[in-house]
Amino acid sequence: MTQTLAGFNRHGIIMASDSRATRFNARGEKEYFSVEKLFPLGRYAGIVSGGSGVSIPLTHGLRQEVVQRRLLAVEDILEYAEPFLSARYADYLAVHGPEKEEELRRLNFIIAGYSLEDPDHQYQIYLVESENNALPFKITPVKPLLVMPRNLSMEMRFHKALIAGAGLDELACLCRDFLEKVSGLQEGIGPPFYFATITRAGYRSLGPVSVSRT
Repeated sequence: MTQTLAGFNRHGIIMASDSRATRFNARGEKEYFSVEKLFPLGRYAGIVSGGSGVSIPLTHGLRQEVVQRRLLAVEDILEYAEPFLSARYADYLAVHGPEKEEELRRLNFIIAGYSLEDPDHQYQIYLVESENNALPFKITPVKPLLVMPRNLSMEMRFHKALIAGAGLDELACLCRDFLEKVSGLQEGIGPPFYFATITRAGYRSLGPVSVSRT
């Protein structure tokens, strides 16, 4: 399970993710390992991946294309990302077939970035997802936040902080505290945690952050 958070206010966008990933051994038992899931998409956007492990190579493939095509605005990246991800995921399914475990048949990406085209909506976040291997990917605009999987208590605190105009560093601390808490309650969520902000100045990484337990 990937725990992700994303939100925006007038200061910019905050993105956060844990790094625990799941695989099943030959006996069908769960094994956990760490993998980075939050990356820049060019200069003014970022992406968080979740669900099936194929999300990571798909993310890296998209990142290469964004750089090579010199895509900057989040609208241009999203327009290219959906058909690219759908085609690459279809290729993967044609070779490997669907995952045996139901929880790994979900695949999602959070794409967030700065708009160079819409001055009234400078910061934009989108959920790009597939349930049960469905294609093409479904795209849902996010306003003003996303906590995935959902946590109503965190959503309320996050929303309150965004509306109050909290700065990005304060929002990052709020997300970090939440990730630390849920990682102690759910074995499928764990450190190190990754954070990033997106403003007019571009994408800035704030992580990773590890948690020491005594």
